[in-house]
This record gives sequence, C-alpha cells and structure tokens, in this order.
Amino acid sequence: MLGEECTNLLSGLHQVIACDLQDRLLCSSPVVYEPLDVTNPMMVKEVIDRYKPDVLINCAAYTDVDGAEKNQKDAWNVNVKGVQHLVESLCPIQGAIIQISTDYVFDGTVGPYDEEQIPQPVNFYGKTKLASEKILQDSAIPWIILRTNVLFGNTATQQASFVRWVIEKLRSFETITVVNDQYGNPTWSYALANAIARVIETGKHGLYHYAGADYLDRFQFALKIAGIYELDPTLIRPITTRKLRQLAPRPFKAGLSCEKIARELQVKFYTITEALTRMKGLK
Repeated sequence: MLGEECTNLLSGLHQVIACDLQDRLLCSSPVVYEPLDVTNPMMVKEVIDRYKPDVLINCAAYTDVDGAEKNQKDAWNVNVKGVQHLVESLCPIQGAIIQISTDYVFDGTVGPYDEEQIPQPVNFYGKTKLASEKILQDSAIPWIILRTNVLFGNTATQQASFVRWVIEKLRSFETITVVNDQYGNPTWSYALANAIARVIETGKHGLYHYAGADYLDRFQFALKIAGIYELDPTLIRPITTRKLRQLAPRPFKAGLSCEKIARELQVKFYTITEALTRMKGLK
C-alpha cells in the first residue's frame, strides 16, 4: 500500500524504479519496474548495482502480526535479513535508505511515544522491526527510520486494509467486532508518502515518527469510518483484546508523538475525518 502511494507521488518528482515480488504494475504512473525479493541477496545486489539509487525506500515488510508469531522464520527473513541485504548492497557513498518502522517496537504502556523513549516490543513482529532498525543504526549507510502506525489508504494492490474491511462488511449489513482497548493514531498512506517526499527533499537523516493527528482506539476508528461512508454504526460491536484472543500480544497504549518531524520538516498531519473524506472523494 505505501509502496504504491510512494511510487505514484514520487514518479512526478524523481526518476523512480518500482520493485515488487510479483510481475505487475504498482501504480498508474509510467515508471521503470523491476521484480525484487528482498530475501534474495543476489537479486537485491543485482538490482541495486544496475540502478545505483540515490535513495532507497524500503516498504517491503512482513506485517501480519499474528502470522509473524506463527511463522517467525519468514518474518525474520523479510523484516531483518531483507534489510541486511539492502544495506550490504547499497554503497554508502552512493545512496541513503529510508526504512519504514512501527510503534510496535514499544510495549504500549505509556503511549503515544516519542523518539527518545526506549523500545521494548511485546511480540515477534515488533522484535523484527526493532532488529531492522539496529542494522541501519550500526551501518555506514546514511539512514532515515520513519516509524508509523495503523496505515490505511486507497490502493489497488492492498487487500488487508482495515478501512476496506469495515466498509465491505457494513455495506453487506454484517455485524463486526472491533477491539476497544488498542490505541494508536491511524495514518493515511498518502500523507506518509508526502512525509517521505519531504524527507528526501530536505536531505534529513535520523529517526522520526510520523502518524495521523487523531489518537484513538480501533473501535472509535471503525465508528469514524462508518460515519464518513454513511454506514450503520450499530453493526460495529466493541470487544476487548482479551476476549478476541489474538495470537500475538498487542501493545495497548501505543501510537506515536510526532513533534520532532513537525518541528524539523514542517510536514502536514491529517485527521481521520480529513483523510477518509478525501479517500471517499477519490472513489
């Protein structure tokens, strides 16, 4: 989802090489396309050596939190070894890497978190993302780590979308249950792509948090979706995480404080209402 947004946005500003696992177009913009599997070090080296990117934006990730708990080897190969392969193939003199990370590197006891607070992940997915951050921080490559959370957006390729799931279920008049004790600040993928463009424009390096303007739980988020799309909110029922029995532990009070990136890069933040209203208008 984020890769598609970045490709569409940045192709109007830069020469973009779009990479993905499948032999398919990521976007509507005319860009150079290359199939790429970040878990294959020879493939990574071949593509990077061919194009010698000034900036590499790593949107590749194993993001299924419960799946990562069950398939730890797969999650580690993508989220950690994949980053290692990118770092090893990218020349320090040539280019920088922008790594997308997550609020799940924190334990979720005192969120929202700023960049100075100490990570302590409670699930394997969070552990892989923290390990990938450390690879960059220990490398000679100029790096930018952008932590975000609860991405949502309008894209052709992303199926696992919370917004899409809520809309489709409510349009079918199905009752859904949504947790009311997991907090974050849901982030519009288009807004994050613009923040990435701003990072590139300013040449900044380091660790930044970027997320949406609203801090709320998932149940409240679902209600906002129903409101904007004029769907029946009574079909949405709250449930606690304990009763939902998700496989991987979740950080309850997660989310991100974004004062640093607001101060240093002057990026724009969107409320959920602003983002969903614009998304609805694009359909």
